[in-house]
Amino acid sequence: MNELNTDRLLLNEFIEGNAEAIFIFDNNFRVVAWNRRCYELLGVKKEIAISKELGSIAPVFDDAYFKMLAQKAMAAKPSVAKKSYTISNKISSTYVVPSFSPVSLSEVDGNGCMVILRETELSERPSKFKPLIAESPIATAIYRPDGTPKYFNKAYSNLWGATKGMSDVVIKYYNIFEDEQLEELGLTPFLEKAFSGEATEIPPFAYNPYDTASIRRLGLRQPKYVKGHVFPTKDEFGEVEEVVMVLSDITFQKQAEEILTDTHLKFQMLTLGLPGVIYEFEEQADSSARFKYISQGCNEMFGFSPEEIMKDASLLNKLIHPDDLEGFLSTSGDSGSEWQWEGRILVEGRERWIEGKSSPTRQKDGSIIRYGLLLDITEKKEVEKRYKISEERLQLALQGAELGLWEWDLKDKKTIFNKAWAAKYGYDHHELELQFDDWGKLIHPEDLPFVKAKLTEHLKGETEYFEAEYRFRTKGGSYRWILDKGRAVQRDENGKVTKASGTYLDINEKKSSQLLIQRNEQLFTQLFENSPLGIVLLDEKHRVIQMNQGFKDMFGYSAKDIIGNQLNNILVPQDLHQEAIDINLLTVSGKVGMLESHRTHKNGNLVPVIIYGVPVTLDNKTIGIYGIYVDISARTKAENELQVRNNELDNFVYKVSHDLRAPLSSILGLVNLAQHQDNDDDLLQYIGLIENRVKQLDHFINDVLSHSKNLKLAITVDPINFEKVVENCFTDLSYLPNAHKVNIKTNISSMTFYSDRWRINEIFRNLISNAIKYLNPDIDNPYVKIDIKVTEKLAHIKFKDNGIGIEKNTLPKVFEMFYRATEYSEGSGIGLYIVKNAIEKLGGKIRVESKPQIGTSFDIIIPNCKEAWLERENEK
Repeated sequence: MNELNTDRLLLNEFIEGNAEAIFIFDNNFRVVAWNRRCYELLGVKKEIAISKELGSIAPVFDDAYFKMLAQKAMAAKPSVAKKSYTISNKISSTYVVPSFSPVSLSEVDGNGCMVILRETELSERPSKFKPLIAESPIATAIYRPDGTPKYFNKAYSNLWGATKGMSDVVIKYYNIFEDEQLEELGLTPFLEKAFSGEATEIPPFAYNPYDTASIRRLGLRQPKYVKGHVFPTKDEFGEVEEVVMVLSDITFQKQAEEILTDTHLKFQMLTLGLPGVIYEFEEQADSSARFKYISQGCNEMFGFSPEEIMKDASLLNKLIHPDDLEGFLSTSGDSGSEWQWEGRILVEGRERWIEGKSSPTRQKDGSIIRYGLLLDITEKKEVEKRYKISEERLQLALQGAELGLWEWDLKDKKTIFNKAWAAKYGYDHHELELQFDDWGKLIHPEDLPFVKAKLTEHLKGETEYFEAEYRFRTKGGSYRWILDKGRAVQRDENGKVTKASGTYLDINEKKSSQLLIQRNEQLFTQLFENSPLGIVLLDEKHRVIQMNQGFKDMFGYSAKDIIGNQLNNILVPQDLHQEAIDINLLTVSGKVGMLESHRTHKNGNLVPVIIYGVPVTLDNKTIGIYGIYVDISARTKAENELQVRNNELDNFVYKVSHDLRAPLSSILGLVNLAQHQDNDDDLLQYIGLIENRVKQLDHFINDVLSHSKNLKLAITVDPINFEKVVENCFTDLSYLPNAHKVNIKTNISSMTFYSDRWRINEIFRNLISNAIKYLNPDIDNPYVKIDIKVTEKLAHIKFKDNGIGIEKNTLPKVFEMFYRATEYSEGSGIGLYIVKNAIEKLGGKIRVESKPQIGTSFDIIIPNCKEAWLERENEK
């Protein structure tokens, strides 16, 4: 794109009257133009914005990517941003895509940049994680950087009991940063950390969707205990593109922990405060026995008063359950030993469990006094029964979920595991009751430092929970991935952990699948995105669902232009629609289609391409099509150029043979005359004529060689000293007749120019040679004026002489091969042809003007290749 000039009235009217927001800034990013739409979008008036630094009035554009594109535009490289920017106010948000164009401000201020903000709907590339998590059993959500949800997988919806319609409501109205419940739970810092670009984990928390205002309308009232991981993904510019949240449902684990804690407390209560009786029982030597004392608790336990029992001890024996009577009698036989019994009694038809203990004391008269305790352990037995059932259920649940329980006693420095989990890895559970240093030997060496660091953080109280994924060595020597979660459950008075417990989850298959999927995803993404070919993925209805950068570069369309549309309506010229339909039908049938054709670039030009249609099938059904486009513009250009060169070669051979034969024929004629017996002419005169013809032939051959060299020689960039070039050319051409008569006038810029030294020299040599050869003999002051202005971008060279000039009708042909413009021409006729070809090889242009008997001028523009020279020097 040519540079624009802000002084032009037309540009000012274009900016002020345009419906799109347009502003211009200089190379210091200070605003020099600001239209009304900019004020409407950004809320900054023109009189405030002018002369201010852009970042101070529009912070949304104060990022490295925006500045990089602006600087490229100032260097004459216009572009369009590949991402959108969000401009928000209290009412709504507007999404814009900036385009950058170079602007020439003034000779003092130099170049600037014009930015046009094209408003667009929010356009975001499909999440690279969506295919991975769609059917994952792990609850996963993807958020945009502003906190709005982008996608929930099915497992995430199921976690909260939401339907698809509910998920759509959440995506529309919810913002994670506006969730007051998360703020009350103290989770905002964790989220801010993740959304700022750093992966983090969210500690366990209880969340009820109904307590969040923005989603209360869904009526989801089931609270869940969850914990999760949040990690950001970044785009190619290092900015957060999306944030992935993975949640684990630990409701069952939490309930299991509460059950275990409750059971433990009940056991303590049974041990410390269950009702019972103490007694004193006397056994006489004549085998008679009686209760000398029994406490008041016997009323509640046995339904008899203390007095009744002390009067008749057999009342209690009569209460013993028939099934337990034999066991009771067998423990009562040895009157001199400790007594202990546990059994059932029947009180008013109701079963009660009794535990009895006593110790004997022998008296001097031979009698034995027993002091004992009778406890009602009925409730304890019921608790034990329920606990056993709960434990069995828990073990079944753990086995079904492939969970293992562990407990770490730091006093004894031992770890304890459940048997089933240990057996899964080939161990007896006693083999894993190790100190941590020995336990660490079972962790993969690459994972051990990470695990130790996580555990140390938790033991120091820096984290509420310990969680780590690592590889655990089986007894067979192989490794399996496990997820280890736990926390400290007991600390001493100094806060030092004395006991910890937690769970293991075997995640080997999931981890292996994740690693494989990540690797395949990376390989596919790099292949797709970095391919130099243009590639699009179409659905079964031929609508574009994905396109790579190669396709954008090849045809100039953005994702907004293409995604969701059919290529036949965009790329295919009207007269080629049928062939496009034919290849689509062939591909849909499951066959690979190929054709060589043309497709339309966004700028309207036709791009020659080879097109491949590759079907994507599932269960023998075509579900999509890969369209692969190979740009053969270079090949087509080469073929066209080859045809031109072949035509030139035919003409060249003809002209060369003619111009070589003419001087040779003259030389041969002079030789024949010199050898004639009757010829009395001076032979030295013949030799002089032959010398002139040989020189003419030599000059012609040199011009032919220069033409060949220009075609074949690669361009080499070096610094060019124009003054030295001009000086050397006049020195080398001083042999020409009348060369000493020509007055040289030069005006050469001091800035260094970079280009191909040989071609620059050829251009100057031929132009200066022509000026000398065709000077006007009728004037006294023949001259050649050379004016050269060099900028960072180009060299502008003007040659002007006051020679004999060129007729108007022959002027258009002077750059043709072997064309001689005047009857005075003594040259080969390819000098100006070489000049034009050399300039075009350098990417430049030449224009000629001439008037007979007044003179000729050449206007030449050649690009400055300074950047190419700097790149070459940096590589050395």
